[in-house]
Amino acid sequence: MSVQFQTHMQAQRSWETIQDVNKIKYILKEYIHFQGLLVKESPFHQELKPMEIREDGTFIFPIDSTLTNINDELVLYRTLSKHIEISFDVIEKTDTQIICKPLFARIAKAKRMSPRIEGLMGKVIAHKFLIPRKELDIAKVLGTSGQIILNDLNRKVKQIYPSSKLVFNSSKELSPEEELVKKYKKPIYIRDTSTLDSNPEGEFANLDLLPIKETLQEELILEERLRFFKSSKTRSLLIYPILFKSGGETQIFAMGVIESSEGPISDQVVPLYKEMEEIFNSRMGDSNTKSLDKRQNILNISEGGILLEVTDPELIQSFLHKPVFTADITFKMQAPLRFAFHIRHISQVGEIYHVGAEIVGSNDAKANMTLLKKNMNFIKTQ
Repeated sequence: MSVQFQTHMQAQRSWETIQDVNKIKYILKEYIHFQGLLVKESPFHQELKPMEIREDGTFIFPIDSTLTNINDELVLYRTLSKHIEISFDVIEKTDTQIICKPLFARIAKAKRMSPRIEGLMGKVIAHKFLIPRKELDIAKVLGTSGQIILNDLNRKVKQIYPSSKLVFNSSKELSPEEELVKKYKKPIYIRDTSTLDSNPEGEFANLDLLPIKETLQEELILEERLRFFKSSKTRSLLIYPILFKSGGETQIFAMGVIESSEGPISDQVVPLYKEMEEIFNSRMGDSNTKSLDKRQNILNISEGGILLEVTDPELIQSFLHKPVFTADITFKMQAPLRFAFHIRHISQVGEIYHVGAEIVGSNDAKANMTLLKKNMNFIKTQ
């Protein structure tokens, strides 16, 4: 029986590569003990154990008709404290056996937090998914609700600079400097407007600032802006873009603008703007998520993450669009535990998807991780 296997996503790993055949044989014999070697990209997670190892280094593995996707290369893997993959060159393949020689072994440099617990079908499920909406409601983000949130968050900045203001992306009257921030999505800091020099220090030095003098020169308005600032009361200027981030894209929503007539602007405002942007993204992101209460089986679990068996098409569309989600994890006869996940890999086995996801957060991280470990220890004894 032939079942199609397809990889849709695979996070990058950092590897140590071993090409010495004797070292590879030692790893197989003394470290792995020829146990639990699974065929990579196999729909049925077949385990292979050599039936014979010849003196010339040739391995002979027994196989059956369910072993698919094997042509010139066979890759076996085992995950212990580290993930190990061993690649074999296929010399000959029959209906009952495969003859091959080891080419190299790859050992992941990162150690696992804890071993996986397998065989969980029907014992642990994921449900009550919170996923990003595929089409972001830009009108909601760029509308009145977003402006209210930012004006509220801007109060901390106003305590230092009462004249500070928010200029929204929808504003029709922007200064040339504000237009440049809108165009390049980078902050502008001018320490001294008489020379348009920045000389960033402290928190300003950590920003990816727009080189204002060079940029105004490219726009052919440098002399014009120098004359403008000499005739104005503004001695220092900061324009900080508030970016909304979603689906790998960034869109400028507003700009925090501070004009000082008394000297250089304090870098104390930079952490406040960063915090403002972070809170704004969190609140607006929450308004653009969708709840989906589907029950999906968990195939294996560890303290670091889960392997999901996903059959719901809407979930898969969401995972492929943006690799993040939140869900309840429920062990049989136990209370649900809520975690946030980042997807590391997605593979397709026929009509079913296997989704590996890393735990990246929780609504009560310490308590939930303690309960997760307790439930895992209990289920190992079942």
